[in-house]
Amino acid sequence: MAIKSMRIKKVLLGQSRGSLMALSFGFYLLAMTLAFISINVASAYNLKKELTNIAEGAINKSAQSINILAYYAGLNRYSSNKRVPIDCLVANIKFHTLIAGAHLSGKQIQVDNFDCSLYEIWAQVSITGRLPVDLTFLHINELNNLTIRSKVGASSVYMPN
Repeated sequence: MAIKSMRIKKVLLGQSRGSLMALSFGFYLLAMTLAFISINVASAYNLKKELTNIAEGAINKSAQSINILAYYAGLNRYSSNKRVPIDCLVANIKFHTLIAGAHLSGKQIQVDNFDCSLYEIWAQVSITGRLPVDLTFLHINELNNLTIRSKVGASSVYMPN
């Protein structure tokens, strides 16, 4: 009984002798997990930014496909909001060709959707891959596989000289 009271007295007075190794290891695991998550988030953000840049370049190049018949027919000549008509078939082919030739981190970019009206075009592209740091200790495989999508669009505004 006296030994128990001495231990309690030491704990209350802050004189206990314990190991901080378990606490230090726990903090180390937490710090490493946060670092791995930060690396994955930064990588996903960078891939999204690059995917958007590639898609914007392709959609802007595709928007330059002019529908010659509609342009010379002057479909919107009396409109205050003049626009140049886009040839949707040529724009679609050009967009798919440009995206097929582009690779992002060694992966092929997929065209999920392509819409075209006479004056505007939109497209949605995606890329699927794995994150740079596998978080296998969380036992969630869905976190390691990632699909990034980006939607871009362009319109053709008439700019007189």
